[in-house]
Amino acid sequence: MADGYTDTPHNMSEIIPYVIMDKERMIGEILGKRRCYFYDTCSFRRHANLKSEEAEYLLKYIKVQMGIIVITRCILMELASHSGVLNREYVTYIRHINASGIAVLVIYEEDLFSVMEIVFSTNAAINMYLCWAVRMIHGPVSTITETLACNSSIYDEVIKGRNLNHREVFKRFFSAVRENKEAGDNLGEELLAICLHILSHMPGEEDGKFCVITDDKGAAGRIDTLFRKTARRYKGKNIVIFSTPKLIQVLHRENIIEDKEHIKAILSTGIDGNIVVLGTRIFDIRSREISVNSETLADLILQPNGINIIF
Repeated sequence: MADGYTDTPHNMSEIIPYVIMDKERMIGEILGKRRCYFYDTCSFRRHANLKSEEAEYLLKYIKVQMGIIVITRCILMELASHSGVLNREYVTYIRHINASGIAVLVIYEEDLFSVMEIVFSTNAAINMYLCWAVRMIHGPVSTITETLACNSSIYDEVIKGRNLNHREVFKRFFSAVRENKEAGDNLGEELLAICLHILSHMPGEEDGKFCVITDDKGAAGRIDTLFRKTARRYKGKNIVIFSTPKLIQVLHRENIIEDKEHIKAILSTGIDGNIVVLGTRIFDIRSREISVNSETLADLILQPNGINIIF
């Protein structure tokens, strides 16, 4: 693991009272809630810097949707990078989420095996979903690819599909790639994509139960590509990818946020210069990149046919 990363932040005790880490409770929350929102690092950082009143709009929507927030262990590592400590604003935001009545799960990626075994009868069936996801996500250069190249037993399991009857396949894979995390890699978003791909195959769940909140266009593209590359017979339910602008447009359409100044403030937090979204205007026949300042984007969101934000 590169210097500056730690599996457990040094000030973890500051968030423990406000998060769920117990495996049985985690399983119950994921199975029982209508929506599960997985945070990517960039969006969590952005939303943690919002004023409390403005963050409350986002949390109100998640609560109305009967949702929970999920922070995977690799994302937590990225949030505590460099110093090994979660910034004060991150701790405050987690406390705010908890105070709003929304459960915050901090989970090891491998614990999703325990969720899947509630609805699947064999270890091999569960492990195969991991295999499909890893085969689709790993590219010529990535921490996952490097880990597989250096560990023949894990390569045999998740690429060749051997020993899939063992319960520890998930743990061996996820532990190994987290241990090899390097500064500036895409591991957090790649593991998010794998987790979402696995969960999308849970029977009995509706499209859109599993969501990711990310403002990283590269991350959104990699997650979308993973699902698009998957052969039809291996596809699961559809997931939803929210950027902050897309989320704000949804909040407006749900009549949760109407005030232009609050919309502007949320859109502009963590952004220098123009905001670039992927979407369509009224006369567009295909989506395109639209670059505008926060005031103009707020105006377009407030107009009935001003803009349709895809990401």
